Amino acid sequence: MNKILNIISGETLISLMKDANIPGSFLPWQDFLHEGPVPYGLSLEALSKIRAEFITNKGLGDYDEIHQSFKDRNAQLNAFKKYDKIILWFEDDLYDQLQLIQILDWFAKYSSNSKVLSLISTNQYLNLATHKELQELMLYQKEPVTHNHLIVARKAWSAFTSPTPQAWMKLLNDDISALPFLKDATIRMLEEYPNNINGLSRTAHQALLIISNGETLPEHIFQKYQQSEPKSFMGDVLFFDILNTFVSTHLLKLSHEHLTITPLGESLLKGEENWLHIHPIDYWLGGVHQTKENLWCWDIQTKRVSKYRLSENRISLLGVL
Repeated sequence: MNKILNIISGETLISLMKDANIPGSFLPWQDFLHEGPVPYGLSLEALSKIRAEFITNKGLGDYDEIHQSFKDRNAQLNAFKKYDKIILWFEDDLYDQLQLIQILDWFAKYSSNSKVLSLISTNQYLNLATHKELQELMLYQKEPVTHNHLIVARKAWSAFTSPTPQAWMKLLNDDISALPFLKDATIRMLEEYPNNINGLSRTAHQALLIISNGETLPEHIFQKYQQSEPKSFMGDVLFFDILNTFVSTHLLKLSHEHLTITPLGESLLKGEENWLHIHPIDYWLGGVHQTKENLWCWDIQTKRVSKYRLSENRISLLGVL
């Protein structure tokens, strides 16, 4: 019997896929690459240490346990040659697409035989799929990974980890159709850069807008945010972290588990204030370390990322990509 390795985005899928009688072993990737440092040129092992530290600093677990889980994951990947078939199961959202290009980039470097690789790329939420739907995906939507898949993934992963967003932006003009959901994911990642009006990411702006429109319970705010995303990708823990930051910076007021927007928050939504003047700029988007000296913003009108200068009272455009 052929030995099969199914690589999936998260461990919540494992029990569902086992119940659906999907054959083989399962390797959940378990990393939200759309947030935090993903510097250029690192080995999987070196990057895993950085990711474990970032996730720990987010308050999502103990460093040793998180790092060990990455090491176990990497060891299972490194043992890929013992499998006859490797099937990648990934959805169309940003969370999954970033994982997919990372994994394909790794295989492009370390596997001389792509014939063992297959890809199930779907716009269906796998966690919501029935047993029959999962079996049909396995039978009818599995495609062999080709040289073109690997070329696009290598280009995209290099761009995502680059220290400026130029290469990532350039993907929109390149032929990346071998990975049909990557273009939308590229745009969605660019929208997580601070916008040029009030300095908020698309996610953060939408969260504040939902609260301004009267939603007060964090769980309901998150549900409405998910509904606002054509392809939802963010988990509740990271979303609630945004809300907590808004409370600590006085954009929101928390009272008896209900959130309400403050006058400062309303001014920010109107573009009268700028988030970049309210909160320190020191965070990562892929390989880009956003700081006061290295500030990139998303222009809502032109749909492009440009470099900006932050002064005491304003932000000003330095150059257009």
